[in-house]
Amino acid sequence: MAHEPHTHGATPDRDPRDVLRDHGLRYSRPRAAIVSYFSEMDRHVSAEDLHVALNERGEHLSLSTVYLNLAVLRDAGVVREFHGRGEQKLYDSNVSPHFHLICSESGEVIDVPAPTVDGVPLGTFLKRTIEAATGWELEEPRVHLRGRKPTD
Repeated sequence: MAHEPHTHGATPDRDPRDVLRDHGLRYSRPRAAIVSYFSEMDRHVSAEDLHVALNERGEHLSLSTVYLNLAVLRDAGVVREFHGRGEQKLYDSNVSPHFHLICSESGEVIDVPAPTVDGVPLGTFLKRTIEAATGWELEEPRVHLRGRKPTD
């Protein structure tokens, strides 16, 4: 399935230093390595799998360094964190509005465009509606889509 274009994160034509600077982050080799990895293609990857992939590329980072930098990149909006099968934390380079459809059997994840309600993305619609009804300030509505991939 084709993935949506990235809106503010890493893309193949952007230097990792520019991505970090644009998000108010200082440059570090681990951050640049992670941003570079995610810029190659839209990925849904765990910290552990990212750690293995970076080490295979000669980026010898500890797992704790990968976790620490993923948290910083997530908080800055460079990557999105979500829960995959079994509630495993996964990271996504596509930060545009979309949902993840997760196969409860295989764990495969595909991006699903965010549907709109009254011309706004579903998440924005939910946030506005719930805030108006309750007076609460909603941080971010999270919708989990789980199912089973069709058999071929």
